[in-house]
Amino acid sequence: MKKNKDFIKFLFSLYKPVKVLAIVMVVSMIISQVFDLVKQYIIKGIIDLPSNPNFQVSDLYNVALVLILIIILQLIFFYISNITRTIFVVKKQTPYIAEYLFNILDKKNYAFFTDNYSGKISSSINEVNDEIVNLNTRITTGFMSLLTSMISSLIILYTINFYIFITALILFAGIIITRIVYFSYKYLPLIKNAQETNREYNGVLNDAVLNFTSLKIYNAVKTFSESLRTKKEEVNIYKNRASAHEFTYGAIANVAYVLVFSILIFYSISLFNKGLMTLGDFVFFINAMISIKTASTSFTWSYIHIGEILVKVKNSYDLLFNDNNLKNDNKKDIMINKGDIVLNNVSFKYKRSNVLENFNLTIKDKEKVGIIGVSGSGKTTFVNLLFKFYTPQKGEILIDNKNINDYNTKSLYENLTYVPQETILLHSTIYENIKIAKPDASYNEIIEASKRAELHNFIEGLDDKYNTIVGERGIKLSGGQRQRIALARIFLRNSKIVVFDEATSALDNDTEFKIQKNIHKYFNNQTIICIAHRLSTLQDMDYIVVIENGKIVDKGTPKKIIPKYDKVNFER
Repeated sequence: MKKNKDFIKFLFSLYKPVKVLAIVMVVSMIISQVFDLVKQYIIKGIIDLPSNPNFQVSDLYNVALVLILIIILQLIFFYISNITRTIFVVKKQTPYIAEYLFNILDKKNYAFFTDNYSGKISSSINEVNDEIVNLNTRITTGFMSLLTSMISSLIILYTINFYIFITALILFAGIIITRIVYFSYKYLPLIKNAQETNREYNGVLNDAVLNFTSLKIYNAVKTFSESLRTKKEEVNIYKNRASAHEFTYGAIANVAYVLVFSILIFYSISLFNKGLMTLGDFVFFINAMISIKTASTSFTWSYIHIGEILVKVKNSYDLLFNDNNLKNDNKKDIMINKGDIVLNNVSFKYKRSNVLENFNLTIKDKEKVGIIGVSGSGKTTFVNLLFKFYTPQKGEILIDNKNINDYNTKSLYENLTYVPQETILLHSTIYENIKIAKPDASYNEIIEASKRAELHNFIEGLDDKYNTIVGERGIKLSGGQRQRIALARIFLRNSKIVVFDEATSALDNDTEFKIQKNIHKYFNNQTIICIAHRLSTLQDMDYIVVIENGKIVDKGTPKKIIPKYDKVNFER
C-alpha cells in the first residue's frame, strides 16, 4: 500500500511545473464537451421546430445563429485544451522530467549500474517522459472527453424517456465496469510482462550495438541476432495473449449491446406511434445510443491505455526508485583539510570469500603511495571502498580522521579524484570532455590542464582542435589519447586526494615519463595513490605497498621494493 502511495506521489510530482496548465488543459476539454451537449439540444430543437404551430423561417435563422455561436465556443475551448497540452505543457514538463529522473541516478549505489544494462536505465528515463505525454493526451482527448460525452448522451436519454435512460445506464455501466475489472486482472498483467521483457530486449540491443565490433570479430553476430529474435518473440507472446482477452470480451459486450439496443428501438417506435415521443426524440434516442456505444468502447480503451501507460511508468519507477538501490546519502557534508587516509581493520567480500580481510593501511597527508599486486589481490576493491562504491562489512575508512560512511558521497567527491585505467568519454568535444571535471573552468584553465597532461600539442594538430568530437565512448581516439584526457581532468580538478588506477598504462614510455614528471611537479600538496602493474611507474613514490589475497604482505621505498619484485608479473 505504501509503495502505491509513493508511486501516486511520484506521478503528481511530475506535474509540479505545470499544475495550472494541467488544470486549464482538463477543464477546457470538459467545457468543450458541455458545449457539445448544448449543441445536440439545439439540433434536436431544430428537428422539432417545424411541428410548432407558430413556426416561422426566421426562427430557424435565430436558432442557427445560436448553434454557430455554440460551435465556435466549443472549438475555442477544444483548441485551448489541445494547444495547452501539446505546446505549453510539453515545453515545460518534459525537460523537467528528464532533469529530475537523471538526477535520481546520482542517488543510486554502485551496484545499480553494474547490475543493470545502461540501455535499460536510459530507456526507463525516456519511457517516463514519453508516457507522461501520452497520459496527458489520453486524459484530455480520451478519458475526460469521452466521460463527458457519455454523461451528455445519458442526460439526453433521461429527457426523452426515463425507462430508456435506466436501461441504457444499466447496460453501459455494466459493460464499462466489468470491462475495466476484467482488463485490470487479465489484460494489464500481460502488458506489464510484455513491457518489462521489451525493456530487457532494448538493454541487450543497446549493449550489442556498443560492442558490435567484438561481436563481428568473433563471428557472433548471427548468434546474438537469434537471441534478440527470441527475446522479441517472448514480448509478442504476452501481447498476443492480451489481445485474445480483448477480442473475447469485446465480442460478448457487443452481443449484449445489440440485443438491448434492438429491444429499445422497438420500444421507441411504439412510443412514437402512440404520440409519446417526437421525431426529434426518436432521432436523438438512436443518435445517443450509438454515441454512448462508441464513447463507452473508446472510454474503456482509454482506461486500458492509461493503465498500460501507468504500468510502464510504474516499471520505470520501480527500477529508478527501488529502495534497495538507493544510497543513504542524507548525511552531512565532509570537510577535508588534509589528505590523511586510514583503513582500520577493513574486511569486505562480494559474495562468500573475503577480498579484503582485516586490512590496515595509513597514508599521511601529501604522501605519494604506490600499490601493486596481481589481479584479484584487492587493489580495485580498495579503490571501490575508498570512493564508497561499496561499504565494508567490517572496519572503517577515515579521511582526515573522519569516517567516510558518516558523510554524504557528493561532498566526499569534492575532495577525491579517480583516474581509471579505462577512460570513458562522452560523445562530445575534447573541450567538453575535459571541462566535465570542473564545469565552471575557464578556457585558459583547460588549456593549461591539457599542457600538463601532454595533450595540448596533439589537440592543436587536429582540424577542429578542442572542438573535435571524440565519438561514443571516445572511439575516435586511441587508448593513450583517452588516458591523457583523463589526466587533463585531474590537473584541472586539483583535488586533495588523487587515485591513479593504471592511469598511464596505455601511454608510450616517453609520454608516461613526461606526465609522471608533471604529476610530481604540480601535485606537491595532494595525497597521491598510484595503482600500477609496471614498477617503473612507481619509482618516484614515497613508498610502495604490496597486496596479496586482500592483505599487505610487504611495504617499503621504491629502492627496496622495485628490485625485490622486478621479476614478478603483476599483470597475471
